[in-house]
Amino acid sequence: MQRLVWLKLFPFFLFLFFSLSLSADSKRHHIVGVFADIEREISVQNGKLVGRFAPYYHCVFSRVDGDFRFVNMPLAQILRQLEKGGISIGLPLIQTVERDQYADFGGTLFQLEYVYLMVQDLPQLESMTGLRFGFVRKFAGLELLKGDSPQVTHVSDWEQAVRMLRLGRVDVVVLPKIMMDLYLKDYQGAYYDRTAAWIDLSMYISHSVEDNGLKEDFRDAIRTCRLIGEKNHEAWDIPGRQRDPED
Repeated sequence: MQRLVWLKLFPFFLFLFFSLSLSADSKRHHIVGVFADIEREISVQNGKLVGRFAPYYHCVFSRVDGDFRFVNMPLAQILRQLEKGGISIGLPLIQTVERDQYADFGGTLFQLEYVYLMVQDLPQLESMTGLRFGFVRKFAGLELLKGDSPQVTHVSDWEQAVRMLRLGRVDVVVLPKIMMDLYLKDYQGAYYDRTAAWIDLSMYISHSVEDNGLKEDFRDAIRTCRLIGEKNHEAWDIPGRQRDPED
């Protein structure tokens, strides 16, 4: 009798086991690469995003179901791992044609003002020849080069680029305006900055991600959080430009 009861209950327990397994597997696991060289703006501490950009990304990830592990890594490594499928997501990133070949841009989350930083009050950059620009390696801003026959020196981070500027090894550095104070706080000389562009920032999702719903979930969350961010603009502590209603 007892054996008969167990035989009747066995299919139920088997079904319950597989249902729980599928439920556990259905929670999406993804590694998120976070740009490692801008710690004040965004970084990973104790597995969580921190920094001035963090409220935007907290808003997004809180609206997408999944298990996300955040890892600090250099920009070049983020892009390489996105292309290889070693990570699912990279942030914060600017959209480029090259990156679109191996990952999907999530849509604009917020904007930053990028500037031309100089230690000499140069004439209009478009009128000059052979300007030496300092660029962070893999930075998506080469379209901001100005003048005839510009020269580019690639460096590992913006701190090194500004150091080269101060030493006279480059003429211009392109960087986010909100980061200027970090690299000029102990500089006593004159410096000049001019707006280069307002650039959209967000995240990229690797083409290797097989979950088709994930990208749409992120796009929906990014659209929502962009609007929330504009309403909480001052509280979220990112000097930015408010968009026109039709944008």
